[in-house]
Amino acid sequence: MTSQMTQEESKLLNESIFEKLASRDPLLEKQAVDAVNDFTRTKMREDGFYRRIIPPLPISNDELDRQVDTDKPVKIVDKEPDSPAAVSIPFATLPTNLYIRGPRYKVTFDRIVTPRFTKDVDELRTWYMDIRQVLSDNAIKDMLAEEDGKFISAINTALASVPGATVPTSASVQWEEIAGGITRDTLWDSLKIMPNTPSNLEVHVVLLNNITIKEVAKFSRNEMGGDLSEEVMRNGWALAEFMGVKWIITIKKALVPTNTMFHFADPKFIGKSYILEDTTMYIRREAYMIEFFAYETLGGTIGHTSGLSRADFI
Repeated sequence: MTSQMTQEESKLLNESIFEKLASRDPLLEKQAVDAVNDFTRTKMREDGFYRRIIPPLPISNDELDRQVDTDKPVKIVDKEPDSPAAVSIPFATLPTNLYIRGPRYKVTFDRIVTPRFTKDVDELRTWYMDIRQVLSDNAIKDMLAEEDGKFISAINTALASVPGATVPTSASVQWEEIAGGITRDTLWDSLKIMPNTPSNLEVHVVLLNNITIKEVAKFSRNEMGGDLSEEVMRNGWALAEFMGVKWIITIKKALVPTNTMFHFADPKFIGKSYILEDTTMYIRREAYMIEFFAYETLGGTIGHTSGLSRADFI
């Protein structure tokens, strides 16, 4: 956990970064950029739920696959092949032939960038706030929101876009509306959605917003069990695991609506996520103006829809 910087410490830090940015020495300019990079990368690991649900893996150029229809970076991922069930046969007979086919899917990459911010270097002299925090708040969190938004959009599409619809890849309904609000019974009913698919997967992570979790915190002693209800009432919701699954709480209610829960299986049953170029802060000084923006290149694909489900409590 990082401690809050004092006003004097922030001013000294800004002066140090300013001196490096104002220098014509490329080495000092690089040190100023690195001072920002270290902090933004730390914030990147702390914020956003996409990377917590499907942790991205670093990928290098020699691991990419070429495609005939695009110049974009692409990674081809193998998928576990289906096989028919075993059968009983009479003696002195051979089983039927099954030709092996290995399904695959591709992960394409895109670049996410922030707006290009500009600032007069002389105005930096008067700042008392932590310049690193300003850069982080204005740039990195927007990129995290973009990642999370693309992720939720892909999930809703994979679940046939509407509640009650059958997902073609699983021939099952994986987005259900559950009547009765959020109760102990309806919570357990929501955890039945994913295991009802042919893959028989169990829920590993539940994603919900900070308003929905307060409905769960209302559970009485009988519903929640033992002294846990009293503890939640006294200290608020601080549980990372509940009902045998991990809970991720987000404030992004525009992406995760109130009274809605997204369920995820273990990441190895969902898909792949790769980072080709991690978050980088570009800074350039020209005369008395500096400009900066952040960018990253990453890709992710849901390769198995049965590892997803959604419950809307009505």
